[in-house]
Amino acid sequence: MDSKRRTNPISILRIADEAGVSPATVSRVFNRPALVQADTRERVLDVAGRHGFRPNRLGSSLRSGNTRTLGLALPTLSNPVFADCFEGAEMRARQSGYSVMMTATHYDPELEIDAVHRLIDHQLDGIILTVADARASSVLKMLKRHGMSYVLAYNESDSHPCAAVDNYAAASDMITHLAQLGHRHIAFVSGPLNLSDRAKSRLAGARHSAREWGLKRVQHVVMPSHTGSDTATVRDILQSATRPSALFCSNDLLATAVISSIKELGGSVPGDISVAGFDGIRYGAFMSPSLATIEAPGYEIGKAACHLLLQQIEQRGAGSERLPHRLIAGASVAAVEPASKRKSHAYRANQ
Repeated sequence: MDSKRRTNPISILRIADEAGVSPATVSRVFNRPALVQADTRERVLDVAGRHGFRPNRLGSSLRSGNTRTLGLALPTLSNPVFADCFEGAEMRARQSGYSVMMTATHYDPELEIDAVHRLIDHQLDGIILTVADARASSVLKMLKRHGMSYVLAYNESDSHPCAAVDNYAAASDMITHLAQLGHRHIAFVSGPLNLSDRAKSRLAGARHSAREWGLKRVQHVVMPSHTGSDTATVRDILQSATRPSALFCSNDLLATAVISSIKELGGSVPGDISVAGFDGIRYGAFMSPSLATIEAPGYEIGKAACHLLLQQIEQRGAGSERLPHRLIAGASVAAVEPASKRKSHAYRANQ
């Protein structure tokens, strides 16, 4: 019996007959499920499940010239915001009968080129990607030469289709929040700006807002990477005679690392210095203290990027979408204390 099942698999015609639908409807259930009404889709899947039917994706791809697979190139999955992006993109792709193949570029422009080349070699239908700098990306030029459909996730661009928040405006909102709490001297902490145009835009927005509020120019503190803290650099900040009262980190993973360094050096947050992040990762709310941050909804960004990419593939334009951000006023940021109290905190932190 097992041998007979292997040599005589159930056909789409049989599935259609038992489900009371056309063969074309059965095909749409497995290839374009979003186009089929939920009750019809469930009926077809129930019949297929009883017979152990699985569609031949390879054969379908060879016939149509499409793999029904999308590529996703992100800097890292160690940052939860990119993991959320992957989930959002994969969910939206699955709704339309697509699979997702993912690779990580580790914030390295050279790896971006190699990673995207490998995705192209798999004959994918389109690619979602985050690049170091959308304005100077050789990867995007290469995709255009290949005629490959693509959408940027997190990068903002007037020249390329993208799904992102307004990083400039979002950073401005955080500076406004800090200014309203009495902070006059704020530093922006990030990795190298040439590896993240998002960090560059956030620094620009922070400095613009500081000027609007009449604050000191926002100092830029550069860490070796975008997700890790350098303890020696943090020590220099804490021991500086003109140290800032608040650190605004370019992302939440970096903010958590900076907070850890401050505590390792004997300091406290926000007692000695306030720390804010950017991204709105979920576990930030459960940290002690809870993390003040700008929420850039990773899941929704991934979902929107995938939706835009599917529209391109289906020849319905190459648009962009700007998603809303939200300020989360966590306990890692506090109002500025009187100078006498700040001095006592500083002494403890410098021991």
